[in-house]
Amino acid sequence: MAFDVDDAHPARKWFFRIVSVAGLLAAVVAIGLFMRRGQSFPASLMLLAIVAFSVLASWSWTGSLFSSLARAKRYVEGVEGDHRHEWHAFKGQRVRVFVDENQQPWFPLNEIAFILALDLDAEPFRNYGPSEVGTPEGASEKCLSESGLRRLVKYSSHHDARALGLWLERAVLRVLRNRANRDAASQ
Repeated sequence: MAFDVDDAHPARKWFFRIVSVAGLLAAVVAIGLFMRRGQSFPASLMLLAIVAFSVLASWSWTGSLFSSLARAKRYVEGVEGDHRHEWHAFKGQRVRVFVDENQQPWFPLNEIAFILALDLDAEPFRNYGPSEVGTPEGASEKCLSESGLRRLVKYSSHHDARALGLWLERAVLRVLRNRANRDAASQ
């Protein structure tokens, strides 16, 4: 079992690191001494010690060597803090989809505004209600609900607005519905 990225016992971690590196060095030196004396059997036993200390070294260093990879993995998996989101792509532009406690999708306003070339001032969204624009649990920014995005797409004059509406229905909502149906069937 490798150390967790946020291990609560750094003294234990460093103890195992020091012991493993010292054990590896001692085993290598011992093999050299045994081979110099012509004692091949003890030298071959020291190979087992090298393997054991190598396993201990890899176990104790995994957290620090791979912590940046673990953070990158969480980012790619769509985890922000303790909340999960999904990644979807619209014409090469990434769009995060946050799912609230009612299993309703929310789309970050800045990503949708970028796609439709909108300014993020309050003017385009002043008549939107709290069920259409808000900050759902797990998101750290303003988002559009499904109905808010449908409304924005309906009244947008941007050339990608219709394609965004199709993407919403076919690529996002269909996936979410299929997953919900699968989850309901498995329970």
